[in-house]
Amino acid sequence: MKTRVLAIGFLFLCGFAAILVHSARATASSSPQEPAVATHNFSKDTKVWVSNFELDAGDVKTDKGGIIGQARPGILERPSKRCERDPECQAKKIVDLMANSIVSDLQKAGYKAERLLPGVEKPPTGAWLHGVFTEVDEGNRMHRAMFGFGSGEAKMQLYVTLTDLAAPQKPLYEAADKGDSGKKIGAAITMNPYVAAAKFAMEKNAPEKTVKKTAAEIAKEVETHLQ
Repeated sequence: MKTRVLAIGFLFLCGFAAILVHSARATASSSPQEPAVATHNFSKDTKVWVSNFELDAGDVKTDKGGIIGQARPGILERPSKRCERDPECQAKKIVDLMANSIVSDLQKAGYKAERLLPGVEKPPTGAWLHGVFTEVDEGNRMHRAMFGFGSGEAKMQLYVTLTDLAAPQKPLYEAADKGDSGKKIGAAITMNPYVAAAKFAMEKNAPEKTVKKTAAEIAKEVETHLQ
């Protein structure tokens, strides 16, 4: 299972990406505004805060015997096997491995990096690395990727971006439907065209070496744009 970087290119917001913005006076009927170039003060000394990449999990749970409704009395499964049957465990495993690997790779290369755990307030300065796993349904609509039986495609895409915490940006994605917060499990979303991002492809059941390889590619791009 081979990870491949798709055509968008890793355009981080580090002074090299042209970001399209609308003026405060723009209306729905007004013509598009000229693009503005985002300026940042990233350097090798900039600390990178790595958030968990968003990956949803369905409601399927497991018990000691395996999937609920398929208990196997007298048989004890190894923790790894139980995790394979638990979508929430699978999603968490990928998210944790990806974030920890990126932080480790950056630190080994001599950069300052730290995980930004869920619920922890973002610092006022630094570079914020975040992203979302997505998948496309039969109607060609993009959704937040979801682990779980009957959850859709076996493949998913990862969109990643780097934001200057001192200059907050628009969100990476928005809800595709009005009135939908975009935070519900498997919600339909639309990537924000005003935020530069990189796109990677992965399979949901990718082995650890594939996840680590993707993390290494992301870390290498971050290094390039912090220099």
